[in-house]
Amino acid sequence: MAYEKLTYGGSEEKSYLYFAFRADTFDTEAISTELGIQPTSVMIKKDPVPKSTAWKFKIMADFAYDLETPLQNLVGVFESKIEAINLLKQRLNLETQLVFVIYIDIDPEVSTPYFPMDKRVIDFLHKTQTTVDFDIYKADTIGLLEKL
Repeated sequence: MAYEKLTYGGSEEKSYLYFAFRADTFDTEAISTELGIQPTSVMIKKDPVPKSTAWKFKIMADFAYDLETPLQNLVGVFESKIEAINLLKQRLNLETQLVFVIYIDIDPEVSTPYFPMDKRVIDFLHKTQTTVDFDIYKADTIGLLEKL
């Protein structure tokens, strides 16, 4: 079985995570209005891309290795809105997704990221039936890949 290589993300570490509502098409403003939260970005389905519509709320990771703190902060934003999230999902036929965008520094002296999911996070994901995705990229802060 062949495995894909991690994608090279450049020389900067810029890990982040986001919570998203997704569907083919929907009124993204309805999410903002119902939750009282403005998205950090919105994608509207077009031909050929993007292939779907998304409402996203992103939190940057201040330290590339600590994804626990931004994860807790993200859950804190939405935790009190579980009922509203589920109503929106049902009414607008939406899916929710938690996405980790992780840049792993190839420098052997740098710590790798950690993102423990405690009971609070797991409870939130379960109650909202949210899927989790990990997008992983290489970051070369020591210029090793440039020499190749």
